Amino acid sequence: AMVDERVNYWLPVDQYIGGIEHAILHLLYSRFWTKVMRDLGLVKIDEPFAKLLTQGMVLNDIFSRKSESAGIEYYNPAEIDIEQDAQGRISGGKLKVDGKAVEYGGMGTMSKSKMNGVDPQAIINEYGADTARLFMMFTSPPEQSLEWSDAGVGGAFRFLRRVWIRFYNNSIFIRQVSIEREGRYQDYKYLDLERLPHLVTARREAHAALKQATYDMGQQQFNTVVSAAMKIYNCLIESIEKSLEPLHSRDPSSMEWKRCQTTNVQHELTSILLRVLAPITPHISSYLWKELKFAGDIIDAPWPEIDLVALDQDEIAIVIQVNGKLRGSMTVAKDSTRDAIESLARNHPNIEKFVAGQPIKKIVVVPGRLVNVVV
Repeated sequence: AMVDERVNYWLPVDQYIGGIEHAILHLLYSRFWTKVMRDLGLVKIDEPFAKLLTQGMVLNDIFSRKSESAGIEYYNPAEIDIEQDAQGRISGGKLKVDGKAVEYGGMGTMSKSKMNGVDPQAIINEYGADTARLFMMFTSPPEQSLEWSDAGVGGAFRFLRRVWIRFYNNSIFIRQVSIEREGRYQDYKYLDLERLPHLVTARREAHAALKQATYDMGQQQFNTVVSAAMKIYNCLIESIEKSLEPLHSRDPSSMEWKRCQTTNVQHELTSILLRVLAPITPHISSYLWKELKFAGDIIDAPWPEIDLVALDQDEIAIVIQVNGKLRGSMTVAKDSTRDAIESLARNHPNIEKFVAGQPIKKIVVVPGRLVNVVV
C-alpha cells in the first residue's frame, strides 16, 4: 500500500511554518496531493496542516554599482562606508577597499544574489545566540517583514545583560528562598501583603503582563511576549528598589516579616520571568534557573499560571473624554456605580477645563473603561 495506519498518527501536521514562496508553492502542492489521496481512500484527512504561519522576510540595505562589463555588482553593507543626508537617511556610500562610490538601492529581502545577508555566526560570536534570537523575536511580529538593525541587536544584548547582572551577581536572597522552598516555584502564600502596597502593585502588574504573554504566545506574537517579559523584569526591579525604603515600624519582627514577604515576591516574579523568556532565550534562562536553585530543568517547568487574585484591585483607572477626545484619566472604586462615576467626572478638573462652561448634553459611562462627556 502507498500508506498504512501510521499516516493517521502523523497527519495532519500540527503547525506549518514557511516563507511566502513555500506558502504559495509547497503548500498548494501538498494540499493537492492530500485531497487526491483522500478521494482515493488512502487518508481520512482533508488538510495536511492544522495551522499555518507564513513568516515575514528579513530585509537589509542593498548597495551596488555597475561593473566594467556593464553588469551590476552587489556588495554587503558591512563592506560599505555609508553616507547619510541631512535627515539621517542613507543616500549612498563608498566601498571600503577602493573608496569608490556605490549606489544605494533601499531595503530589500536578504539574498545571496544581492549580497546583503548577515552571517548569524558573527552576531553569535559577539553577542551570543540568545541575543540574536531575542532581537529577531522582538523586532517585529513573525508574519511581518523585519528590517535588520545592528542597533537593535545591541538593545537586545543590553536587556539580557541587565537580567544576567541582576540574577547572577545579585542572587543570594532568591537562591536562599529556593533552598528554603526546596526549589518549589508555585503556591506562594502571602499574609497581610496589603501592608506593603508596592509588592501588591508589583504582583498585579507582573501577572497582568503574564496574562498578555500567555495570550500572545498562543497567537505566536512573540514580539509582545518579549515586551511582556520586559514589563515583568521592570516590576521585579521596582519591587527590589522600593523594598529598600524604611518600614514605619521599629519592631524587629516587622522588619523580618517585610524581608520575608519581599524575597518571596521577588522569588515568584523571577520564576515567572525566566519561564516566559525560556522559549526565546533558552541558554541564559536555563543557566540562571539552575544558579538560582529552582527545582529541575527549566525545559521541563510548566508555563507560569496567572494569579487572578493578584489581578484584582479595589481601584481602577478609567479614561475621561470630552466629545470623544481624550482629556485624561481618573481613579475610581472598582465597584463604582454609573451615578458615582458620572458625579466624579462632572467635578474632575480636566472636564471642567475642557467643558468651559458649556451645557452638558449627556454623559456616557462605559464601566471599567471610560466616561465621555458630550457638550
